[in-house]
Amino acid sequence: VLQESISLPLEIPFDEEVENIIWSSHKRLATVVPGKEGHPAIVGVTDPRYEGRVSFLDPSYSLLISNLSWEDSGPYQAQVNLRTSQTTTTQRYNLRVYRRLSEPHVTVGFEISGNGGCNVSLTCSVEKAGPDVTYSWLSGEEGTETVREGSALSASWSPGDKALSYSCRASNPVSTIQSRLVPSGPFC
Repeated sequence: VLQESISLPLEIPFDEEVENIIWSSHKRLATVVPGKEGHPAIVGVTDPRYEGRVSFLDPSYSLLISNLSWEDSGPYQAQVNLRTSQTTTTQRYNLRVYRRLSEPHVTVGFEISGNGGCNVSLTCSVEKAGPDVTYSWLSGEEGTETVREGSALSASWSPGDKALSYSCRASNPVSTIQSRLVPSGPFC
């Protein structure tokens, strides 16, 4: 989540002694050399974009990135060089950063039809939405029944019909938020 933190978990076999760990994203980010006999690890952050924003969790040396920015999105990898077995293992990650959504804004348009009724069009949007946002429309007394997927909804109303209320729900992988109920009747 934008401006929050994430941990990229690193799994190291418990029976292995680690010589060093090289974390990278596009280029080398940091090198970690575990400390011996109770001494702290030696950490060298080599990418200035991460200076002051990364730390490594004991005892796994998982990567913790704080104050996430859009630029932090992308591939990461940890190259673990094992002393005991003289082997190297590589663990890969793909990080996507998202913004928590603000309350959806509903725009209403209406057109009076010939029979005294009207056609209502509702459009839903979220300020600074970012990628992977989906929209759906809900109706019912509590605004819990899904009536349509997508950011636009068209509805018709005729005299004698029950005036329905609608709300828009916006979702992305880190948040879901719903607008207040918008009654369609007053526009007709």
